[in-house]
Amino acid sequence: MSVIPDTHTLSTELVTADPGAKQSRVSLKDVCIVHGRGDAAVVAVEGVDLEVAPREIVSIVGHSGCGKSTLLRAIAGLLPEASVQGELSILGKSPDDARKSGLLSMVFQDAVLAPWRTVEANVRLPLQVARGRDHVPAKTPREQLEVVGLKGFEKRLPKQLSGGQRQRVALARALVMEPQVLLMDEPFGALDEITRDEMHTELLRIWGTTDASIVLVTHSIAEAVFLSDHILVMAAHPGRMADFISVDFPRPRRNDLKDSPEFVGIQHRIRAALEDNR
Repeated sequence: MSVIPDTHTLSTELVTADPGAKQSRVSLKDVCIVHGRGDAAVVAVEGVDLEVAPREIVSIVGHSGCGKSTLLRAIAGLLPEASVQGELSILGKSPDDARKSGLLSMVFQDAVLAPWRTVEANVRLPLQVARGRDHVPAKTPREQLEVVGLKGFEKRLPKQLSGGQRQRVALARALVMEPQVLLMDEPFGALDEITRDEMHTELLRIWGTTDASIVLVTHSIAEAVFLSDHILVMAAHPGRMADFISVDFPRPRRNDLKDSPEFVGIQHRIRAALEDNR
């Protein structure tokens, strides 16, 4: 795509799904993201194509500043200051409409829990915000907390939890509305290595109880390989696709998979793509 920095209006076009095809949960076609206008315009992301199928996990990896979190926020409809050009949709809707209708949720590196609310009250918050919607989730907040392994923690405050426990609460809160798409921006980046390994297997277990597709941004190559069906490797300046890798390991996956030659081989391919596209 040819990006013209002084374009006055850059719009997000909706993808028209083929009625005879299985609709992607997330669809990006030649997506560019431009911050600012005129002479001050900066192209943050250029020419990204991505399709995320139902119940797939896709990771986005790359060096700091390559635009991966910017791209995730565009998918979430959280870029009011940026202009998005190309075709970007969530189940045929604009990202903003998909978010407002409960089709997608997001988990950040910081759990962002209300410190004055109990664990259960934090998980209940999206249901309170969404009052008036027709959809009634199958699981109550208490039941969702049991799914993420926090049964018995309902009345605790966030300050009484470990970092891993707080992220479990954030995950329960994101899933309580039963989103079709879950976006995760470095959700385990602040955790120690042992807890992070535990959360990898826990995320896959919890994901197995849902119908969600996941798009995950991470700096950890091992994390991306272990969790994903596909990995988008991004180069920087501007952010663009350097490689797209399919990961065919069967599920369920165990942590000893990380020691296998096949696992190490995929890691080497990602590192090579990053080194070749600095």
